[in-house]
Amino acid sequence: MTATSATHTSHSDGSFMDSGALARTSAACLVVNLPLLALMLVPQLMRSRAGSEALLMVGMVLLLALVVVAVVFAPEVSAKAAPAGTHWRPGGARARVRALIRESRRTYLWRLGEFVALYIAAQGVGGLVAWLLPYVADNPAHAADPTASAWIIDYPNYAVQAVAMYGCICFALAWYATRLRADSARSTARAQNDD
Repeated sequence: MTATSATHTSHSDGSFMDSGALARTSAACLVVNLPLLALMLVPQLMRSRAGSEALLMVGMVLLLALVVVAVVFAPEVSAKAAPAGTHWRPGGARARVRALIRESRRTYLWRLGEFVALYIAAQGVGGLVAWLLPYVADNPAHAADPTASAWIIDYPNYAVQAVAMYGCICFALAWYATRLRADSARSTARAQNDD
């Protein structure tokens, strides 16, 4: 067996993370989740100091909804960007994930946990960017005019933070989907060996 065929086998049976599939799925996630980026680029919906508590609540509900939808459809995005065999094809990846949940709920919860950990890391990246490029400052005009906003938002810095977090979130979604793709390959290989 050549080195090339050994590598192909390791990916087809799901033994290792397929870095090519991860890259293609990451790129696809960056495109299909643009509504999430659009929301994140509106400081009034994402930061109470830029808007109000009511707007922040609306923004948080929208953010949660978009992230949940992204997680649900990430396997289909992966199947479109990086199909594999007969087990990971567009239109069938979500059904395959449901089958994986039935086969091994623990493995699925581990993959979901990996996504959550990477999502939390994305928030950390956002905090680091905000520390390096502060996007909010006291508004000196507020002292003389209480009707003026108490804060000044540096939108370019805010946008850099949002884009950095968005990139990390899309990577987390791609990681989750690509790991499920590998689990699907392993499950299919086991079923074929049992036959």
